[in-house]
Amino acid sequence: MKSESTTQIVPAKRVSEIQEYYFSRRLREVAQLNAQGADIISLGIGGPDRPPHSSVISTLADEAAKPGNHSYQPYVGIPQLRRAMADWYNRWYGVTLNPDTEIQPLIGSKEGILHVSLAFLNPGDGVLVPNPGYPTYTSVSRLAQAEIFNYDLTEEGGWMPDFDALERLPLDRIKLMWINYPHMPTGTPASLELFEKIVAFGKKHNIVIAHDNPYSFILNEKPLSLLQVDGARDIAIEMNSMSKSHNMAGWRVGMLASNP
Repeated sequence: MKSESTTQIVPAKRVSEIQEYYFSRRLREVAQLNAQGADIISLGIGGPDRPPHSSVISTLADEAAKPGNHSYQPYVGIPQLRRAMADWYNRWYGVTLNPDTEIQPLIGSKEGILHVSLAFLNPGDGVLVPNPGYPTYTSVSRLAQAEIFNYDLTEEGGWMPDFDALERLPLDRIKLMWINYPHMPTGTPASLELFEKIVAFGKKHNIVIAHDNPYSFILNEKPLSLLQVDGARDIAIEMNSMSKSHNMAGWRVGMLASNP
């Protein structure tokens, strides 16, 4: 005898606030067009089309062959990885980080965006999100049940924040601000002057500045870090990644840097 179930599983309310990931939808559309015989040039997610350097692949193969490298790692990452990340920041940005207390390895920026948001945003808190900008800032803010305040980046304004417009927002309600330079999708590079203004803005209003910095080595001879600004670590968090700069998107190697 066959019975019909009347049970209805209802997701959490926060799920109704978000939509399918923008790039997931677009990549599915591209796949459908390719299946129909179209020749699509994707300008979407920007995945690398070349492998990492051969020495990187050889090192991975050597390490994967060692029996002791397949268990759970420490939650803060192995010391060798954190030291390498600190050395990398010092070499390329001139920023000194304590590998024991100021670096957290990530499995990519999305993990960092989610956990930073959950760590600092209570339901109803305000968050500043750039428009245009990486869609994940918006979707994760909605998951955290935060109130999103978009700040517009315009061609006339050089794709930089309008600080006069920011000052007119209810900044006493805003806990977190997302920035991303070089900027996605325009490619606009940062400047130390801009970073200094952003740090000063965050300090003035007690707002955490979260800088997503995966593009600093792309077509850029002078990569910049927000942490190069004096005092930035007091209120800033910076995320970085191997995905774009080292053709390692599928490897899921990223990091977060801030004060302890």
